[in-house]
Amino acid sequence: MSAALHNIRRPNLATTTVRVGTSYASLDLWYVDLDVRADARGSFRHWLSDDELGRAERFHSDLDRSRYVVGRIALRRVLADRLGCSPAAVRFSYGRNGKPMLEGTRGHLEFNLAHCGGDAVIALTECAAIGVDIELLRPVPDVESLARLVFSDVERRELELAPDPVSAFLNGWTRKEAYVKALGLGLTAPLTEIIVSLSERAALLSTGLAGQSASNWRLLNVPHPRAVVAVALGPHLENTGAT
Repeated sequence: MSAALHNIRRPNLATTTVRVGTSYASLDLWYVDLDVRADARGSFRHWLSDDELGRAERFHSDLDRSRYVVGRIALRRVLADRLGCSPAAVRFSYGRNGKPMLEGTRGHLEFNLAHCGGDAVIALTECAAIGVDIELLRPVPDVESLARLVFSDVERRELELAPDPVSAFLNGWTRKEAYVKALGLGLTAPLTEIIVSLSERAALLSTGLAGQSASNWRLLNVPHPRAVVAVALGPHLENTGAT
């Protein structure tokens, strides 16, 4: 996997391009600093739709509201640059479990957004289902109890043998989340039936779903200075029956 990192304009973004082989087009990733200055945030707020502004107002915390707004501003700018339109002109539709997508699936461009704390990641590719997840590197108390809720028996055995259980847990959790987000399943996903590797090498071992083959999916680790980031790429949503 090769990657090139360079800075582009506000709100604070850095982009990484990852080549994932002949099965998929290139994968572009943007790292987003969600804690930008208030004046920078306000300068781009007019890009957001009434629906997005309404969602922002439902956050109880000023910090969470601000981070949501910055994330949507960044997403609109990334998509507008690729589509050749203004950020305000980008139109979204939503799957039955809430996954956002471009209205009309223009050019089969697929994207996904994930955030944790003040960091977010935007993933963009073409003609493939895509999901991304990010978890900040931090202590996780009682990973065994959490694992019982979301990991399969196979994964829990691997966790027990891991030299660093917290890193192994974060690897597994982000990989599952990225895969589930690529399918647009949300809370309906059978998490304990989906099996991923917990080691440094990312792999989907069992899809947990009838009609899905693990061989059609690619899981990737993406370097990040403060977090564990996983990306899932698979058959285009039109071919999976998921929305």
